[in-house]
Amino acid sequence: MMYYRKALMLQSYLERVASGDVEAAVSINDANDAKGFDLSPEARALADLKFTYVVTCQIYGKQKEDQKPEAADIALLMQRNEALRIAFIDEVESLKDGTVQKEYYSKLVKADISGKDKEIYSVKLPGNPKLGEGKPENQNHAIIFTRGSAIQTIDMNQNYNYWKLILTNGLTFLVSFALTQDKMF
Repeated sequence: MMYYRKALMLQSYLERVASGDVEAAVSINDANDAKGFDLSPEARALADLKFTYVVTCQIYGKQKEDQKPEAADIALLMQRNEALRIAFIDEVESLKDGTVQKEYYSKLVKADISGKDKEIYSVKLPGNPKLGEGKPENQNHAIIFTRGSAIQTIDMNQNYNYWKLILTNGLTFLVSFALTQDKMF
């Protein structure tokens, strides 16, 4: 999945070079090959317009606060993949009328040039978004940070159960359809 952005950058770069845009090539020597495509600011800008990753990690804020190694791993991924954005839920305790109240925010961060988290958006939520077991409906808070006409969602903990479900339902449908037609395929 991380190669989609690079593929878009390469395609943009090659199309600009093929159309005769001499400025697209990083140097005159690069005009006939694809070396240096990732240095082209135009290719990077176009890839940024077309493709970003929004990963929801609800407990990233808490992991970062506790300085857990998982948070450091996520920060490293953000540094290595500049189109990667992390959506997480931030719990803020505030004192109102002598009582401690929790406020919940859905935040989107990315890595800046120095590798620190840079907050892009912060949206106050009406209450605790964690319902039930905490899966998958609780990841919907990241939808507001997406854009474009297509969204691909992947749950990393499913272990291909989705495909098993599709195959099972598909085969059941085909068999029942064949039985109603008095034909087997």
